[in-house]
Amino acid sequence: MDFTQLTDENVVANGAYVTHGAPGFEILSSIRADTLLASSPKNALLSDHDGAMEPSSFYMLRYHRDRMLHAAEDLGWADTCDTIAGPSGLGLLRQVLHSYFVSESGRHGPPKPLKLRVTIDFTGYISITSTPLPPLHPSSLFPLLLSSLPASIGQASSPQSWRVTIYPISLSPSLFTRHKTTERSVYNEARSFILKRLPDADRADSLLNEVLVVNQDDEVMEGSITTPYFWRGNRWVTPPAAAGGHTGTTRRYALEAGLCVEETVMKDSIEPGEPIWLSNGARGWGWGVVEVQE
Repeated sequence: MDFTQLTDENVVANGAYVTHGAPGFEILSSIRADTLLASSPKNALLSDHDGAMEPSSFYMLRYHRDRMLHAAEDLGWADTCDTIAGPSGLGLLRQVLHSYFVSESGRHGPPKPLKLRVTIDFTGYISITSTPLPPLHPSSLFPLLLSSLPASIGQASSPQSWRVTIYPISLSPSLFTRHKTTERSVYNEARSFILKRLPDADRADSLLNEVLVVNQDDEVMEGSITTPYFWRGNRWVTPPAAAGGHTGTTRRYALEAGLCVEETVMKDSIEPGEPIWLSNGARGWGWGVVEVQE
């Protein structure tokens, strides 16, 4: 089924996606699991409910749960909502992640950071897989501000550096661009298109190659795996939700912390060589340079 378009088998009622039978996708969130986060009061605040400050090894867990719950509400998945809603739902998610992280992280020595790929289906069933992540300086996870220049290369606190390009084919906003699910074909196609054009040496760390996607009005929606931030009018801006992209967890943090504001960013306003910030729910914040316009 092409989930980017609604067919006779699907209807939208009051903003909810309804399908006959089991849908062929799940709600998805990628969460950083890192023992160093357990000592962060900031992460405790963003991971628990009602201002509770219980230590957490999961990066902005409450924001991830809120985003998944919002997706379930828009999709009309009542059982999923029941599973993860409220303090009990957040507690359940925390318990499931903790059990997995304890069992996986210490298999080969001391616990190391993991990217937890967390999915939940329309029945509320939660699945987790993981891949290793590099260690990060705390400033890359909870920046106090977004500087106008990157930190010096080679410093311990220097942010990750991304190579950024722009996908030349516009996307049609849909539930599958507004919410993160396992139906990511348009993003996979965009990444594949760009990566195929890179030299083998530059393709080695594909996760630090990013591609920006735009809608039919040539407005930047988001990055394929990140939220982008652009320097406009002497402040950092990020594309508004109305452009059709995900409302990511680090994006929410940046807006609530006053690191940026929402503003439409047109494709033709981006200059080759322009420096931008990028953020991701597993890798935190990094610095990117737009190297290719088309």
